Amino acid sequence: MSTGLAGSINSGAGKIAKRRLEQLQLVFERAATLLRPHREIENVGSELLALLGEALGCEWGTLWKVDSSAQRLKPVATWSAPKIQTARLAEHTINRALSPSEGTAGHVWRGRKPVWTRDLVQDMCLPRSLDAATAGLHGGVWFAIQTDSAVYGVVELLGTKIPAATQELLEGIETFGIRIGHLLEDQRQGADSESRRS
Repeated sequence: MSTGLAGSINSGAGKIAKRRLEQLQLVFERAATLLRPHREIENVGSELLALLGEALGCEWGTLWKVDSSAQRLKPVATWSAPKIQTARLAEHTINRALSPSEGTAGHVWRGRKPVWTRDLVQDMCLPRSLDAATAGLHGGVWFAIQTDSAVYGVVELLGTKIPAATQELLEGIETFGIRIGHLLEDQRQGADSESRRS
């Protein structure tokens, strides 16, 4: 695996994709710093979503965490840019729990591959797709926080102006999710080792 997200860029990548991947690398470095003292990603979820939103040009984010015992994705953090009116979207998000076959986040959980769309009404389930459209959000990006052995959660980012996806960006956000997943896994293994010693 590449040591940096910018390593996902091939020679034909555009300037926008390159800049966004460089920003994702900076977000990962900040996320690693945020997660060290907290261990659980939901403790820094809103800040992480804000950083990702800025990097990818989005105005809304949800962090969905896998509840293994219930086999559901549950929202543990949301974020929205100040200029976006997202009260209805927030209301329909915080009370949701998704199965692996429900909603775009559920499909990403099951399939482990990122989704990038510029048509939320078509590709996002009701009623949240209509709430997003009312807020002026038209496109979205979803990717899994994962390792080879587990999916820890799914990040959802929605925006008013989502550029067309490139292979480099899709690979970059997938790599970002894997790197965060490994960071969480390493921290959990470290915590388990500490508890056994004490």
